Amino acid sequence: MIEENYWRIFAPNNMLASLRDLMDEVCRQICEYRESVPIVPELCLPTAAKEVSLTPLIMQAAYNLHRNDKAVFWPVSEMTATRYEKGSKGRIDIGLFSKRHATFIECKAVRSSATNNNNNRIEKALDKATEQLMDIELETLLFNSPEETINNIRANNKLIPMVAVNVTCDTSRLANRDRLFMKKAQSIRDSFRNSMIVQVRYKPHFIRYNGDIDVKVEDRKLMSIGHVFILKEVFKS
Repeated sequence: MIEENYWRIFAPNNMLASLRDLMDEVCRQICEYRESVPIVPELCLPTAAKEVSLTPLIMQAAYNLHRNDKAVFWPVSEMTATRYEKGSKGRIDIGLFSKRHATFIECKAVRSSATNNNNNRIEKALDKATEQLMDIELETLLFNSPEETINNIRANNKLIPMVAVNVTCDTSRLANRDRLFMKKAQSIRDSFRNSMIVQVRYKPHFIRYNGDIDVKVEDRKLMSIGHVFILKEVFKS
């Protein structure tokens, strides 16, 4: 049996080393929230919803690192910028600013059954996050002047699309969740070999899903058994 509240980071060639501490803290926060039940009801956990609860969790982890002097960046969220394609306003989910670096992260979230090793939906979500990052005109991040724009748009920016995969399991298969989660995590690592993969396993809990507003907790059939995060760096041509 796998240890509860367990996480691990896989980063080939030490890629995205600057984000390792952040993702470690994200996993720690996820596990701490899970241990807070029943103070925080299961359906109110950050891992019970979808993308709407993901960005605040990452921001909390980033603030924790900054407050404890474990990070040299200042985190911000929901940065407004102009999109190239339509000239309309767009937003970048998270920005990490330091004196010499700026990292921009676009987050997507999907659910995937632990019994399904087809990762096409995950790949589409990663492609969508990449597309949105590449479509942002970084020079329009609402700096006060052209000079400030030049000073803030650094030569060594990082553009990071990220997908959080909520690994789910039917209650009828819960007894095999350890094996199923590890098999699913391995299939994701095999599919995204050139990415940082972060996997965190926690005690199962019920989740919210479409059309279930009137379903009582004890009558739900779908549970969350862990998360797998995929992060990669993309480059503007």
